Amino acid sequence: MNRIDFKIAFRTFLKGKWYNILNITGLALGLAAFIFVTLYVDNETSYDKWNKNYNRIFLVEREMPNGPSPYTPGLLAAAIKSQCPEVEETGRTNTALFQIPFYTSSGRFLIKKWVGADYSIAKILGIKPKGFKLSPNGTTPTTLLSKATSAVLFPGDRDVINKTVNMISRSGMPFTVAGVVEDVPGNTNFKFDCIGFSEDITSGKDQSYATQIYQTYLLVKPGADISQLSQKIDKIYKKEALADTSRVAREAISLAGSSAIYLDPLKNLHLKPHYGSHVSNQIVQGLIVLAIIILMVTGINFTNLYISQANKRSKEVGIKKVNGIVKSKIAFQFMLEIFLQCCVALLIALVIVVIGLPYFNQLLKVNLLISGINLTVIAQLFVTLVMLTLLAGIYPALVMASFKPTDVLRGDMLSNGGKLSRVRNVITVLQFTFAIVFVVTLIVINQQVTYMKTEDAGFTAKQVVYIDNLGLYNSPGKFEPVRNRIKAIPGVKNVTVVSNVPGGIVPVSNDYTVQNKAVSMNTISVDYEYFETLNIKLSEGHTFSPLYATDSTNAVINEAAAKRLDLKKPIGATINGCGSVYNIIGVTKDVKAYGYEENIQPTIYLMNNHCGLSKTQIMISAEDKAIPGMLSALNSQWSDINKLDGDNFNYHFLDELYGQLFVKQEQLQSVLMIFSILAIFIASLGFFASAANAIRLRMKEIAIRKVFGAGGEQIMLILSKPFFYIVLIANAIAWPVSFLITDKWLQTFAYRIHISITPFAVALIVSVAIVVLTVCLQIMRAVRFNPAVKLKV
Repeated sequence: MNRIDFKIAFRTFLKGKWYNILNITGLALGLAAFIFVTLYVDNETSYDKWNKNYNRIFLVEREMPNGPSPYTPGLLAAAIKSQCPEVEETGRTNTALFQIPFYTSSGRFLIKKWVGADYSIAKILGIKPKGFKLSPNGTTPTTLLSKATSAVLFPGDRDVINKTVNMISRSGMPFTVAGVVEDVPGNTNFKFDCIGFSEDITSGKDQSYATQIYQTYLLVKPGADISQLSQKIDKIYKKEALADTSRVAREAISLAGSSAIYLDPLKNLHLKPHYGSHVSNQIVQGLIVLAIIILMVTGINFTNLYISQANKRSKEVGIKKVNGIVKSKIAFQFMLEIFLQCCVALLIALVIVVIGLPYFNQLLKVNLLISGINLTVIAQLFVTLVMLTLLAGIYPALVMASFKPTDVLRGDMLSNGGKLSRVRNVITVLQFTFAIVFVVTLIVINQQVTYMKTEDAGFTAKQVVYIDNLGLYNSPGKFEPVRNRIKAIPGVKNVTVVSNVPGGIVPVSNDYTVQNKAVSMNTISVDYEYFETLNIKLSEGHTFSPLYATDSTNAVINEAAAKRLDLKKPIGATINGCGSVYNIIGVTKDVKAYGYEENIQPTIYLMNNHCGLSKTQIMISAEDKAIPGMLSALNSQWSDINKLDGDNFNYHFLDELYGQLFVKQEQLQSVLMIFSILAIFIASLGFFASAANAIRLRMKEIAIRKVFGAGGEQIMLILSKPFFYIVLIANAIAWPVSFLITDKWLQTFAYRIHISITPFAVALIVSVAIVVLTVCLQIMRAVRFNPAVKLKV
């Protein structure tokens, strides 16, 4: 592009500055959305990639009828190490199921995640102490703090080696901190506040294959066949479990089916773990697709707006061709102009990203930084810029370079209007198709999220408070005095103590047999008033009550368990498990305690269980207006009420915990809303450009119609009809596409809505409204002009 070409391009830009500003703005918004998504996807897919053994680390999981479990027996790791030469190292971890209070001179702090681990875990997962080398230390565990925890417990202290803290209470259980763990150079799945390394974390604990509470990690040797290794470990597990003295361990094999072991690679654990939710991966994949679509819509809109200005530059092309400039050079000039506009749009997009990144972080609960724009992201942006230039510019550049000098200099360019109009119409249909797909998908997601929030989950979370408790009230008689003291507070309705609260840690799964039929069931250890506290309805029989002397040794199951056990008359049936025999006294309605994505699992509720479950959560239901006074009274009286754990009063609201199950879907909903608004805005720009250009080309036709007596309403109908056809065609294409997308997304939920006509009707109304606003208003202005102005020669 020489100096004259640059002047021509600049003056042409100024002549159509409003069109060009709209074009660059739309392009900048699309690029900003792409940059946001690129940063987020790069962050979410970077977990543990810094680990040099990233592709050789696997988590051993068990396949169960109710779904996979990441927990395995403690003895399995040693068996794998001794019998599988392709495994370089094994290591186990075990996470505390409750928060642990630490006391220092600075005050009391809650350690939310305490992890126990074998020393080998440090090698496998890349954990390094700061300032010294980690090595086995006999029977004394080596306790390390995360950098963030160290800063809270010992503010201002750079060296915390051999510092002492008290655990559980101000005067109890002192232990020495060995040091601080170095921050890893990237994201990691293995997060903790405090980690204690031991020679053997199973030492002094139940060594049975029935005790499956450990996460077992493997570091395999390079080139190992993972499929064969998985089969080999499966055989080891079954052989050892069958030889175990525990009946539960043997029954677990019969429940597992053909394969009991699965090796889940470390690279899958963040986004798509075999045993957990894939919502994060759905968000990543969804954002990638949305970003690509937005870029396509943006590029299409750019093309549309650029083509709408083609006739204005036809004489420029004609004069250049008469002067001997070849078609390829003219096309290159237009492509270069488009590339420069794309570069300007990219700069504006970066400004938008800098301003909007804090809001994006808040929306998706992440901590993305501008410094996250690394060489990979820059390379992606450059490739995207080039591809976008080609997508948006190659067609209009070739179209304008193909103008015939004889036609343009004679003023016959309107003869090409029909061809360009058809192209613009196709482009506009594509734009609106994408926008309608976004709108329909957004509405369906909104309906599903609303359904999950408002549908009866089978229990009541409102007005329920739960308190973390380190004292164990596994015996009903032991908890009774605590219950009576709490119920004496005005406004309290029910009080109980449990091992698991809805929305919290998923209950452990144990194996039971009824009438020689084995089934794996979630086990929850409860106390009197559990079902009353949560308002769980009874299907038949009765719940635990002190009025029945033997109830504390009986069992209550849910409807899913009765169905799985195929019990026609469950009341009175005996059930064997955890080394005990229980009589079923009641069947409750099913409870969606852990969301709507998975089917309700067979569940057994026990008061005196022998599965090692500890009741650590005190739950209280109260009248709404009484909650502030109740919490105040509990706080002041807690040391007297709770003799086992009087130093710690740490309460939470159950409805807030349960609501965390829907956070990811709400994030997807919010992101899609932003993308939908963006897609609609860009589509509106395209419609605006198409309408303005169509009206400009038909001004003489409008003038002639007005001279012959056509009214404004008649002219509006004639001019707007093609645009309404475009909207109808776009809806006809978008509806089946939208249905397929939303139906596939809804299939990820076990409990979901049925797709109705409402989202499609709303999308049609929205698209028609856009036509009215962007087209009809322009037509109304066009029909008011004086026809003599356009008809004079």
